Amino acid sequence: MNTSNQIILTHIIQIKQNNMTLIKEPLKLQKKIESKPLSQKEIDDISTKLLEGLKTYGGIGLSANQLGLDVRACVINVKEPLVLINPRVIETSQSTIAYVEQCLSIPKSMRKPIKTVRHKTITIECDNLGQVKFSPDYVEGRDWKDSEEFFNDLGLLECVCAQHELDHLDGILITHPSRRYSTTYYAPKTYGRNEMVMVKLPNGETEFMKYKKAEKIRGAQVL
Repeated sequence: MNTSNQIILTHIIQIKQNNMTLIKEPLKLQKKIESKPLSQKEIDDISTKLLEGLKTYGGIGLSANQLGLDVRACVINVKEPLVLINPRVIETSQSTIAYVEQCLSIPKSMRKPIKTVRHKTITIECDNLGQVKFSPDYVEGRDWKDSEEFFNDLGLLECVCAQHELDHLDGILITHPSRRYSTTYYAPKTYGRNEMVMVKLPNGETEFMKYKKAEKIRGAQVL
């Protein structure tokens, strides 16, 4: 066994000794993790576990609940390792960007990344670091000149990663409809004048009738 394999094996043993296994079942990650006071010793302990988990499983970010820990904490490691304890969003930009993301807890996304929508900047507040703003490195007021510059913007990647991990702590995955980028357009439903439809009347009752009749009833709603 070479040195590299020994190091990996050591991390795996440490993770298992702490009963930490990467959760790969999305249904187990849909619970919001609430904030709770932590002592400095507890903060140091969870920080160590998150960093060990990141080294073992790879990636650029990891949330505590992905390791089965009921603690509102996560680590992101894009520019430098940042452990966030009890993070909460206090401000987001109105402008958004489309990005592509993978998730260690969703194996299929590691093979086929998922296109998402993220805020361009986000400010969070956490117990150990205070306020932290994540934003692109590009010069404000100008767009990225091409996709290479866009995806090489480490500030933007860090911002996306922070949103990804905070979502985990809120029980939201990149597969959630509110996070997925979509260009699908759903045309409004149209009805023929003689088509039978179920209608909710102004008095709250429902009735099956022709659409042309429903059109004449003020306040009627086609169900």
